[in-house]
Amino acid sequence: MTQTPHTLNEWEALYPPRQLPAGAEVVRIAPSPTGKPHIGTAFQAIVNYGMARGSNGVFVLRIEDTDRKRLVPGAVEEILDSLNWLQVPPDEGPGHGGDYGSYIESERLESFKLVADRLVAEGKAYPCYCTPERLTALREGQLAAGEPPRYDRHCRNLSPDQRAAAAAQASAPPVVRLAMPDSGMIGFDDLIRDHIEFSAAEQDDPVLLKSDGYPTYHLASTVDDHFMRITTVVRGEEWISSAPKHIVLYAALGWEVPRMLHTPLLRDASRRKLGKRSGDTSIGYYRAQGYLPEAFRNFITRIIWTHPEGKDVYPYDDFIRLFKGEALTKSGPVVDPALLDHISCEHIRHLGAAPLYERTAEWLAWVLARTEESVEFEVVEKSGRTLTPFAKGELQRFADAFTASREFSEGVLSLEPERYKKLSDIFMHARLFYATLFSPAERDLLAKQAKGDAALAVALLEEYLPLHDQSGDEQQWQRIGYGLAERRELKPGVVFMLLRVAITGLERTPPLFSIMRVIGADEVRRRIGLALGALRES
Repeated sequence: MTQTPHTLNEWEALYPPRQLPAGAEVVRIAPSPTGKPHIGTAFQAIVNYGMARGSNGVFVLRIEDTDRKRLVPGAVEEILDSLNWLQVPPDEGPGHGGDYGSYIESERLESFKLVADRLVAEGKAYPCYCTPERLTALREGQLAAGEPPRYDRHCRNLSPDQRAAAAAQASAPPVVRLAMPDSGMIGFDDLIRDHIEFSAAEQDDPVLLKSDGYPTYHLASTVDDHFMRITTVVRGEEWISSAPKHIVLYAALGWEVPRMLHTPLLRDASRRKLGKRSGDTSIGYYRAQGYLPEAFRNFITRIIWTHPEGKDVYPYDDFIRLFKGEALTKSGPVVDPALLDHISCEHIRHLGAAPLYERTAEWLAWVLARTEESVEFEVVEKSGRTLTPFAKGELQRFADAFTASREFSEGVLSLEPERYKKLSDIFMHARLFYATLFSPAERDLLAKQAKGDAALAVALLEEYLPLHDQSGDEQQWQRIGYGLAERRELKPGVVFMLLRVAITGLERTPPLFSIMRVIGADEVRRRIGLALGALRES
């Protein structure tokens, strides 16, 4: 916005109706920069972006920063970064420009004051001089009497003389309240919930403009949605109870009410509203765990919408092309980590080794840049999901080894990519391939594979060591192992499990011969030598 209009007519002229194709949706998200953007922000962005793209419309980002006490430095930048990572960038908004800005609400205070002044002048709103102490006492008395707490409209009924006296005695500017109707019904049509009605008698007179000159959500969202020419307001179902106030406000101003779609609340596995007790649900958390943005988008659309072909895994373009707001589920979608892992695994599996290498290297750099001392990665075990801390140095060593040879790492990634549900799994499960990160097994674990007999383990490894040749193939290595087991009158599994533990340091790994092929003969022999050293220690 290059100029500040000083009348509502000037605002109307500066922000005329958009010239868009028939049926084009102008939608918005309006997050508050009061903390980390969370999965609910992602949900709203993915739906709004899809509606805009699918209708050749416009997706707007507006920053709702009117709660000045709760602002968090850097939050706006994190919102922008998260939307870019999700690959749902706004068409208009901070950092993206647009003809309907400013897209930061605190920079549009003049419009809110003009609207509030007009409503007061027309008797559709009124100044309220009640002190915080009076409002607190009123609320406590109502609760004690078992009544729902609400403003008693004391200042609404003041005579002109009483209002003048209240203004003279006030130690702070008054708030402005909307004069809600006191009888009848207030209704609106929701795209997925059909017609919804509220009794006017049960409505409170909401504050529109605070004493500090900043608007409340009710005023800011209504005014900005009008001047930004939003066609459909998509927001969470927690705002349904506020809709009557907005309907009355639109009517008081003579403005057209946009279509409304109240999305269901996301829920955890216990079907509780997703919140702090559900753990970290910030977008940054999912990114740090190594979920691909396309997999995360796929997951969000999957839990709120049914693909016509019943698919779990599909490109975002399917959602953009096929989704209609009316098709959104009404019930609270469950954020099921197992489903997210399944979808993410499928995306990783079909990515290919070269792109997966690039994505992993980018992810490692991003996590390291944000990590001070340690980072926690989610580990799935039979007992459940746990967060395991890893020191930054450990992650840095893996990053150094991983990027030292792209060819080698692509070979690692091509081996059973379905083992990885997220990029952090590569860090946790692929370290065994790298010579600088290899941790040899201890003596007891090695001896365990040879029926607890350390001497037998030594004999088997000594006999195998000179026979291993990288120029051979997996069938040759298998014949060597079978021959060794036959000469020692052992089951083949004894030989191969001993080799597995000696070469990987672990009992459960990808196929042994595939590992041997990737790491090479010299490294195989080096690791067998380390195992022999451990077995001979005592």
